[in-house]
Amino acid sequence: MPALRLPLTNGGVGMLLRNIVAGVLIVALPVILLMTDRHWVLSDQHRAVAHVADIPPNLSGELTRDLDRIVYYGGIHVPREPTKAEQLYQLLVITGRAPPARLTLDRTPPHYGYSVREWSFLGMPFGWYEEYGYVVYARDRWQLVMAPLIPQADAMLMKEVGRDLKQGFFFPFWAHAWGWLYVALVALWGWLYYRGVLEWRRAEGII
Repeated sequence: MPALRLPLTNGGVGMLLRNIVAGVLIVALPVILLMTDRHWVLSDQHRAVAHVADIPPNLSGELTRDLDRIVYYGGIHVPREPTKAEQLYQLLVITGRAPPARLTLDRTPPHYGYSVREWSFLGMPFGWYEEYGYVVYARDRWQLVMAPLIPQADAMLMKEVGRDLKQGFFFPFWAHAWGWLYVALVALWGWLYYRGVLEWRRAEGII
């Protein structure tokens, strides 16, 4: 039996591309919804910190020698919401259908970052705005902790580190607005579908 081949026509290529884009959209959305810790409804409450620079360990300055304590005891604690996949796994553990996971603290050392809040929908970020600006932050399995810096403390940190940690920093806007990529793929599918309808109508002699 001869293999089925798609004719190399504009209509055939367009249909192939439309099916590929549709497949990506169909697969991507449930994965995003299951794996994200962002809200599914329209929200501006998701807090995030863009990494700016590492802070060298074992510094002996007045500020940096107590930086870990300052962050964890004086910082703002933002609990990390479990993803839907994690909630499902927890349900399986409770019902005895899955073994409990081995949990570790995995606390990170303090880093220098830039604090924002994201506009999100369906678990995808579509924009951001500044919340606290430059902060010292750390993470563990359950939370994000960040300590906003007043200008005097920020200047002291730069002096004790020995360089301007902001130098060379470029805000990674794509990490906080990649939801527009999904919208662009939806628009591409719509355009390909429209082109397919026009090709069909031309072939049928309707136009």
